[in-house]
Amino acid sequence: MKKILLITACAILALVEGCAKDLVTGKTTLNYYDIKNEPQLGAQVLAVQEKEIKAKGKRMDADADPVEYERIKRIVARLAAVSHYPNFPYEVHLAEVDVVNAWCAPGGKVMVYTGLWDPKKGLVEKGNDDQIAAVLAHEIAHATARHVTESISKTMTIAMAGAAVQGAIAAGGSSQGADLFGEIFANGLDLYIPSYSRKNELEADRIGLFYMAKAGYDPRAAVALWKKAATMKKDRTSIYASHPASGVRARELEKYLPEAMAMYEKAKASGAGAEPSAPETKKGKKAAKNPVRTR
Repeated sequence: MKKILLITACAILALVEGCAKDLVTGKTTLNYYDIKNEPQLGAQVLAVQEKEIKAKGKRMDADADPVEYERIKRIVARLAAVSHYPNFPYEVHLAEVDVVNAWCAPGGKVMVYTGLWDPKKGLVEKGNDDQIAAVLAHEIAHATARHVTESISKTMTIAMAGAAVQGAIAAGGSSQGADLFGEIFANGLDLYIPSYSRKNELEADRIGLFYMAKAGYDPRAAVALWKKAATMKKDRTSIYASHPASGVRARELEKYLPEAMAMYEKAKASGAGAEPSAPETKKGKKAAKNPVRTR
């Protein structure tokens, strides 16, 4: 029955992306959104979040922490260059928000909250490139694997798909882009914290591990961080909420660590750590450089 519904959905949605092979995972997935519209979708979510943060008088970007802001931009640039979608219009933002989290909206819109390196409850050490890269690589992997739009596509009914989905795409994204993440009230702010399935989290763990290794960041930092996350106090706004106390996510990552370490050693041998150069395409030609925009 499920197979019949999937085939029917693909037929109905022939004018949009529908069923296609995912570039990142290699699997055939159901996604109603065209990849070229995802940056618009992510920009809509980001705009709502920025407006809320600024309305509450919170500092952003260089005003929040000039040193860490530049660090995050540099790390995202290196990760983006080795990702499956280096030409996404990546943007990087830092918000003075006491929440241990970061996210990457569709199309490469990155938001980091300063609570990520809070001395008492934070996940990473402030100024530690490898640890910050582990978090950002994981979040970028959610965007390149298109987890948000795939999730939306799965929850839409066949009856509404033809009109609602095409209408949303024609408008450049969801009419309520913020709904993609779910609104969470925390510290007087309406924060948009992504919520993914266990399967998607594990997938982003694996993809992110390889991204950071290819970019020249030590993948062992990711395993150590997710082990730590499993032991931290859970709350629905923090990054810890998706890390079960069993530590299963860290153990799964350890399976891929030898492969990731080989990538890391290769990257270091090739001089990874400098400004990212344009990645090679399948045809051997270099893709255009993709600077990280900060608006």
